[in-house]
Amino acid sequence: MRNAICKYVSLTCVLIVLIHSGETRMRVEKVTEPFGLSEGPHWNHRTQKLYFVDIYNQYIRRLDTATGVVTSAYVGHGPVSVVVPVDDTSDKLVAGSGKDLILVTWEGDEDSKKVPFKVLTSIESSSSDTRVNDGKVDSSGRFWIGTMGNEKLNGDVTPNQGSLYRIDDTLKPKKEITPVTISNGLAWNIDDNTFYYIDSPTRQIAAYDYDPNTGTISNKRIVFDLNKINIEGVPDGMTIDTDGNLWIAVYGGHHVIHVNPKTQKLLKKVKIPAENVTSVAFGGPLLDILYVTTAGHNLTAEQRKKTPYAGSVFAVKGLGVRGILANSFVMNEKQSDEEKSDE
Repeated sequence: MRNAICKYVSLTCVLIVLIHSGETRMRVEKVTEPFGLSEGPHWNHRTQKLYFVDIYNQYIRRLDTATGVVTSAYVGHGPVSVVVPVDDTSDKLVAGSGKDLILVTWEGDEDSKKVPFKVLTSIESSSSDTRVNDGKVDSSGRFWIGTMGNEKLNGDVTPNQGSLYRIDDTLKPKKEITPVTISNGLAWNIDDNTFYYIDSPTRQIAAYDYDPNTGTISNKRIVFDLNKINIEGVPDGMTIDTDGNLWIAVYGGHHVIHVNPKTQKLLKKVKIPAENVTSVAFGGPLLDILYVTTAGHNLTAEQRKKTPYAGSVFAVKGLGVRGILANSFVMNEKQSDEEKSDE
């Protein structure tokens, strides 16, 4: 059991950072031990559990926030970039792995060294020097998932090798935005008429008009530009609150930033005890806790010494805002029947 009143930082207790600003009391808590490249947090409101991935170690991980227990499932299909539950199921997850969208069977209560999976569709050709990256599901159950060039040994990514795809229950990927370099953060506003998107190296957040009935996007514009503010790093994963403001992880920047896309103003910076902040998602019973994933992958000895918690998941509490329920992927009845017959 973690000591709930722990006040001092150590490797064995929850890290708590208290920030006082008038009546506001915000705190950042370390809620998991460090992993590798932790990414893609998704709050399952039905089970009250947080899913996330460990990309290059090829794990889907699940945090029980009530107990602090993390269970893990190894996916033997390549890097795992994103995971989302399948709607109306208790043990089915859809994940981006390698160049494919796969269906994983995992209850989540125990570790699995070899989780069962099957490929639903190939997103890009086997000859492309790319892999899938961030993704989310829209209000109609369609999976939006992007790709990027494979990282080189020095961490560089070849420009303009990736795209953003939309996948509905026909499982036929439709290319929506191309070319991009590192397809990353996605979010829809509560009115479901605006789609926000990040291609990380641009250091910009783009907005599109969005039609929830057809899933089409149009009228691109830039609603926030990190090149115009004094902060290092690139925008990575992203989420949105019920006020319509964006929360953006800054990889290489030690921060999550809070942005008003209508006024293009920076509202707040939340410092995270890790340099490479990868993604964010609201969770908790009231959707008022911001869960933040970070990367401990490929760090130098100096970086590891400065940020020993890199790779951990953090919970930011006391923000005074709430998020929007995350969507689950919708599979059609035929696919569900086929899966049942496989079992």
